[in-house]
Amino acid sequence: MSLRFKIDPENPDPALIDQIVAGIEKGGVCAYPTETFYGLGVDVTQEQAIKRLFDIKRRDYGNPVAVIVSDREMLASIVQEIPEKAKVLMDLFWPGPLTILFQTNHKISKRLTTNTGKIGIRISSHPVAEAMVRRLGRPLTTTSANLSGFPPSFSPKHVQSYFSDKVDIVVDGGELPPSQGSSVVDVTEDKLALIREGVIKSEVLFRQFEEEEMI
Repeated sequence: MSLRFKIDPENPDPALIDQIVAGIEKGGVCAYPTETFYGLGVDVTQEQAIKRLFDIKRRDYGNPVAVIVSDREMLASIVQEIPEKAKVLMDLFWPGPLTILFQTNHKISKRLTTNTGKIGIRISSHPVAEAMVRRLGRPLTTTSANLSGFPPSFSPKHVQSYFSDKVDIVVDGGELPPSQGSSVVDVTEDKLALIREGVIKSEVLFRQFEEEEMI
């Protein structure tokens, strides 16, 4: 049976966050609210938990999984470099629904990068997600809480309908408003490549990127 934690999405109780993170540290798969959808989180240092994540979602092992970090210091600990172009976007859109691809270092599992050497990273603007990753002290996966190819989950009820008790922990932050998900960009080649358009529209991203190049 999944452990369920009802939590204030705006002001999460630190004691509840401690209990949730304790379960993640034991290798648990956790469904939790973000600024876009409910996500599935595991500790990125635990290979068995990562494998379970893929299996539970029925996700192709060739599809990478994004992570959230608590701050730029944590980001720097898992990437080879932070390009100047990425810093511009981070200043504008983090915390928030912009996932940026970075070249990773040896600290990130190849299961998450699917051997591409790149991983999507963002700082979440949702108080619960932010509190969880800060308490964990390590990056947390943030793939959407749904079976691969199916619509995302906006509530614990949706999560339950997909996974029943296969997810170890469900963090109930209430129902989320409709969202298109995070926008995903790649700036590792010193140019902006749009991987997926989401909440932040492509024209906004390209405009900001081009304006910076003109400075």
